[in-house]
Amino acid sequence: MTLSYVAKWLLLMPLVGAVLAGCGAIEPAPQVVPHASVTFLVTVPSDTPNDAVITVVSSHPSLGADTAPGFVLRRQGAGVYSGLVRLPVGTEVSFDVWQGDVWRPELSADGASMSRHTFTVEQGDMTVPVTVARWGEPGKGPTMK
Repeated sequence: MTLSYVAKWLLLMPLVGAVLAGCGAIEPAPQVVPHASVTFLVTVPSDTPNDAVITVVSSHPSLGADTAPGFVLRRQGAGVYSGLVRLPVGTEVSFDVWQGDVWRPELSADGASMSRHTFTVEQGDMTVPVTVARWGEPGKGPTMK
């Protein structure tokens, strides 16, 4: 004796449910996190070589997660470097600026070490301007990835 057509479907429903649950068909949609375009605009001292590599090393994974090589900026002209990255709105970012080809740290005008630059990513596009007063001596840079 064979099962009726309806009975076959009723027995098949738990299997279909298990397959759909395993495929994630009933999981909630992923949360959408708004992002903003952040432009780093770095002005370097006049004695910086034209072929210098200027790097932002930051706490955020998109900017190196505090490891080298970080986020390499592009030369825009005499003494100006920039780079654009998308970051989640509301994220607090702290960073250092390095002359990355020789790992020279940014120093203040009086030669003291600079504290990290910090900003919070705002809604909409934003620019983070930095003016490097002078470079320190070449040395050990951030940990390499």
